[in-house]
Amino acid sequence: MKNTLAHLTFCLLFLFNSITTVHGEIANHLFSTKSVSFQGADNNWEISHEMTLVGTDILYQTTIKYKGKYDKDLIKSNSRYLIYYNGGTIGGETFLLNQSGEFHGKKRECGGCEFIEKENEINYEIYWKDTISTVILKKVEKPASL
Repeated sequence: MKNTLAHLTFCLLFLFNSITTVHGEIANHLFSTKSVSFQGADNNWEISHEMTLVGTDILYQTTIKYKGKYDKDLIKSNSRYLIYYNGGTIGGETFLLNQSGEFHGKKRECGGCEFIEKENEINYEIYWKDTISTVILKKVEKPASL
């Protein structure tokens, strides 16, 4: 009986200690967020890209606007972009422009990529109508909060 009580006490202490330690770590990650934004344009495209670090998850969102005249081929056929920087490739996706010549990407998880808050610029390659455009996006500094 004495051994059973000691064993039960040890298990409860171990379980309680594990739960409180893990709870503290999770709470810190849930409320820590950072974000970085990049913007750029060339003769054909205007692009905005934002990355957000939420705990250990990296999310990104892209907005692409075609600056040329209305082109039904661009609205009917898929284009594709690829994002890269000095340290590697972030990712990319296939997109379709809306009737206004814009693409507004949803916030997506960036599996396996690096949060690039220290980069000053990134590159977008857009593959469209048998053409490749490279647009350099510069880091946008956000004003300090009051």
